[in-house]
Amino acid sequence: MDAHKLQVKIFAHSHDGINAETFIPIFHAWIKNHVLPDLLFDVANYAHVPKGPGVVLIGHEYDTFIDEAEGRLGVLHNRKRGGAGAADRVADAFRRALQAAALLEADPALSGKLKFSTGEFLVRVNDRLAAPNDAATFAALAPELEAFGKTLFGGPVTLKQTGEAKSLFGVTISGAPAADLKTLLSRLGGPAS
Repeated sequence: MDAHKLQVKIFAHSHDGINAETFIPIFHAWIKNHVLPDLLFDVANYAHVPKGPGVVLIGHEYDTFIDEAEGRLGVLHNRKRGGAGAADRVADAFRRALQAAALLEADPALSGKLKFSTGEFLVRVNDRLAAPNDAATFAALAPELEAFGKTLFGGPVTLKQTGEAKSLFGVTISGAPAADLKTLLSRLGGPAS
């Protein structure tokens, strides 16, 4: 895959009583305590936007969203620049999204109320010129995403193109759920470093 502006969304399957603004102090603590190995420098609150980007942890190379688009809460990794080489871009984006999700599930401020699904993920290319949302892009990227999905799930996967022609190119990757996020992260070589 030539495009480097990848997004990976991990959907929450339970988030009892948690609103997006709950994540603001958590993300500020991640910046202050250097929880992730990247340059992170701000938090933006878009929780007032219905089915929108929620709260954003802003970094130099990527942003992490508590995203409510698609009408489903989730953590969204959005690569803006740099990152891994072409062969590892999908795995790197997943590794960073899984790491953020695992940290959020374990955060004491959330009291165990947030759990993420391990059976379905959304992958998008945030570059309409490099990856228009059409059948040709799907045909070109499906083999790479399917091979990656088999590694992630440890078995067969289903790919489904999402959105309309004017939307970002997107694919849901689904398979048999793993036991937890850490299992998936270990299949990809562990947390980003």
